[in-house]
Amino acid sequence: MIDERRLQALCAAMRSPALPPERAASYAEALNAARRPAEIVGGLRVAHFMAQLAHETAGFRSLEENLRYTKPESLDRIFSSVRGIDDAEALIADGPEAIGNRVYANRLGNGDERSGDGYRYRGRGFLMNTGRLRYAEIQKDSGLPVIAHPDLLGKPRTAAEAAAAYWRVNRINLPADRDDIDAVTLLVNGPAKQGLADRKRWLTAAKTIWVI
Repeated sequence: MIDERRLQALCAAMRSPALPPERAASYAEALNAARRPAEIVGGLRVAHFMAQLAHETAGFRSLEENLRYTKPESLDRIFSSVRGIDDAEALIADGPEAIGNRVYANRLGNGDERSGDGYRYRGRGFLMNTGRLRYAEIQKDSGLPVIAHPDLLGKPRTAAEAAAAYWRVNRINLPADRDDIDAVTLLVNGPAKQGLADRKRWLTAAKTIWVI
């Protein structure tokens, strides 16, 4: 069972800020409804599912990537498409849309910077899906019209449906049943397995809540 109390307990176990009650309730309701069609049942499967979602959303703080950079040095360091501090400062001055269109241009199935795909298909959802190609995969797997309506991935119910569909199609329950977080993370994040140590910490916390 995924409910508001357990969701808040997960954040507390990781000393992550408590969620506003209304957000916690809406997230919990959406995730609990979406998990059953994907057979995310039983403590171990739910713990792995919630650990991955918690990492991707930085403790369920947001369902949308934050592109509101304030430090040019950080923007320049993170994205190779940013051409030095002066370029980073100009992008920050132009705002999040300009940043998204630059850093995700010609990547992940997106068009060039002028296409607007970078910002349109920025990271969203409980799994922070990024890029037109990933949105197309979500549309195929879940039936949600996210190419035409990408903002659907920023809404709890449809974001939960997309995350559960991705989990089901990629058969992530199998490594979850083996308690193999490396394999789970590979399927969620790809070969880089970014943030693996943090994902492991979230899993340890999640097990105290969902695994007896």
